[in-house]
Amino acid sequence: MIDGQPHVFFLDSGLGGIPYMEWIQKQKPSWNIIYLADNECFPYGNRSNSFLKERVINITKEMIKLHNPDLGVIACNTLSVTALDVLRSRFHLPFVGVVPAVKPAAESGGEGNIGVLATENTVKGKYLKTLIHQFAPSQNIETRAASDLVRFVEHRLYQAHEAEIQTVLAPYINLVTDKQWKTLVLGCTHFILLKPWFEKWLPSEVSIVDSTEGVGRRILQLLPENSTGLGSKGPLSQNLFYITSKSKNEELYRSVADQYQMILSTLEVNES
Repeated sequence: MIDGQPHVFFLDSGLGGIPYMEWIQKQKPSWNIIYLADNECFPYGNRSNSFLKERVINITKEMIKLHNPDLGVIACNTLSVTALDVLRSRFHLPFVGVVPAVKPAAESGGEGNIGVLATENTVKGKYLKTLIHQFAPSQNIETRAASDLVRFVEHRLYQAHEAEIQTVLAPYINLVTDKQWKTLVLGCTHFILLKPWFEKWLPSEVSIVDSTEGVGRRILQLLPENSTGLGSKGPLSQNLFYITSKSKNEELYRSVADQYQMILSTLEVNES
């Protein structure tokens, strides 16, 4: 990596932050990237708010100690809704969060029903309902929980053959067509990794919307072209991919790290 370039860390409970990291790497290949899959605590959707807040504070402390990053990306809807305000008040570091892409779906100008696939907690929670009320109050939007897809993406997608992926997605492909959704919002970061398959098997007139580009452009706004890279630890010799547990799918994460030419390492998160 090049000295003077920003250090950006991405945090998710697993692989859900990969699309955002990949987007930034394509736009800014010289940036120093640190990805953290907190696989010890996967999935975040099953954790209490108090646990998540404490966990992300402790992880951020470790990231600052090790790399002094210029920006943090909370690449998880659950974590963004729960802990983003706490992080912004606690640390002198810009953070970018993610939310289901209801606003761009509503603003796309298309006609017809909009469907949102998300985790069960997101579908039941107040935040998604608030987004819909705020940005699409007059549009017909339906939500559907698809929590099984989170585990499939995390544990099977990278090893799965096309036939297995098609079997897993078939109920949701049928859902979209039966409900006559004209726009599908991928409302969980893990689901974005399934986008090529949705595009392949859904009718071409269905628009598929996610938050990748919107989040990516926000990162670029906060770290503009003339950003000098405030991280005081110096450039990385190679981008880093951290996990928090070696006992949970280490070889899977190693293969993903290798795919992006990153070094796999284990982060021990000190509890405060």
